[in-house]
Formats: sequence, structure tokens, C-alpha cells
Amino acid sequence: MASNKGRIFQNLRDHVAVPGLIRYVALMNALVFILHLLAPGYLSVLELDPRLILEGQVWRLVTWIFIPETLSPLWIFFALLFLLYLGDGLEEGMGAPRLTMFYLSGVVLCTLVNFLFGLQGGGAAVGRANTFLNLSLLLGFATLYPGFKVLVFFILPVRIAWLAGISAVLMILAVLGQPPVVAATLGAALLNYLLFFGADLAGKLGYSGLGQTLPPLRGSLTKAAHAEEPLHRCTVCNRTELTNPDLDFRVATGGSEYCLEHLPGR
Repeated sequence: MASNKGRIFQNLRDHVAVPGLIRYVALMNALVFILHLLAPGYLSVLELDPRLILEGQVWRLVTWIFIPETLSPLWIFFALLFLLYLGDGLEEGMGAPRLTMFYLSGVVLCTLVNFLFGLQGGGAAVGRANTFLNLSLLLGFATLYPGFKVLVFFILPVRIAWLAGISAVLMILAVLGQPPVVAATLGAALLNYLLFFGADLAGKLGYSGLGQTLPPLRGSLTKAAHAEEPLHRCTVCNRTELTNPDLDFRVATGGSEYCLEHLPGR
């Protein structure tokens, strides 16, 4: 019975999978930014507002996802490029089905929290929910690739794990003194992160111990720090893209990586 339930859940997850999901989100962010330039004030029609949703503006259940974190013409390009980078890394590390479930789960939790407070007269986290959702993507990426380095201000190399941790702390401090719905929405996004990455995070922290170095993770995003390491390795035949450059690799549901020849279910 348990195995049947597992197969049903896996089939459901595979059917809702959207390959390149975060790329589509970033594209919609770009389009919304352009619309904002053409029609200032347009974003107010897209924001997550439970009161207006209950009055019939149901499109707000989805459109708030596409509001960019920044409206600065200078920073929007880099913000969307970073979002694309996070999405590609997460999809490579998690697989499209699990990433889709992770993202949709975050959307649902943030929306439910806003409805809960909205129905109680507590307002809504207008303009902040998408920022918190993107923070969960950053935290997930940092859990998969803690040693990956980014250039802060294009100069200072910083480990993504440190950047994610600092971002989370600053976000928590920023919601202090804000309406409860804002803190609750941030809590929903963080809870969603823990639901999908809590075990991985605990394992990484337990492995690192007192100053130990985390092992290099699978994925092209570790390439800069571990150029000599293979990016992909089949769990069955142990072949890599270095030994067999023509092989294609896939991440299975359990997180193991296989070449197409040994991919389960083929």
C-alpha cells in the first residue's frame, strides 16, 4: 500500500513538473517591469490582496508572483539574471518535478497566510510576498551548492551559503515592527524551505562539524571552485562527462544521478 501511494505521489509530481519553471517566472517579471515603465501604477492591479480577490479579482492569486523585486532600471537586469541562475541550479540539483512542487508549495503557503490575516482584518503582505518567495529559492540554492561563490558588487567573492544566511537574517530584521502578516508570510516561505531542504541542511551542518569543509556537490555551478571534478557521475556505471563526453545525465526522484542508459524506468 505504501509503495502504491509513493508511486501515485511520484506520478502526480511528474505530471505537474514544469521544466524551466523559474525561467518562465523571470520572463514574466521582465514583462511586468516593461508594463510598469509604460503604465506607472500598473503593479497595484497584480498585487496579492485577499480583500480584492474575494471581491472577484481572482487573477491576483497568480500575478503577484510576477512582480519584480526591484523596479530600478539599473538593477532589474542583474536581479533577473540572478533569479535565472538560481532556477537553473535548483532544477539541476533537484530535478524539475521537485523544484515545481517546492515553488508551488511556497506560493500556496504564502497565499494562505495572507488570506488568513486578510480575513481577520490584518491586511496583506502587499509587495513583499514575492521577495520572501525568492529568498526561499536562494536558501535552497545555497543548501545544494554551499561552496559556490558569487561576486558581491562584482568585486568581492562571497560563498553563497554566507550570502543566503545574511540575506535571511536581514530579512527577518526588516520585518520586525511590520504588520504581523508580513512576518507570517516570511515565516511561510522559510517553512516551505525547511520542508524541502531541512534534512539536507541538517546533514550539511552535521557533516561540517567544527570547521570541516563540505564536499563538492554535483552540478555545473560548482565548476568554478572544483574545475578538476566531474560535474556528473552515473550511480550505476560510474561514468562521468569527463570519461564519456557524449553521455547525457538525469537526476532521478531520489536525488541520484544516472546516465540515460541506466535511468530507472527506461
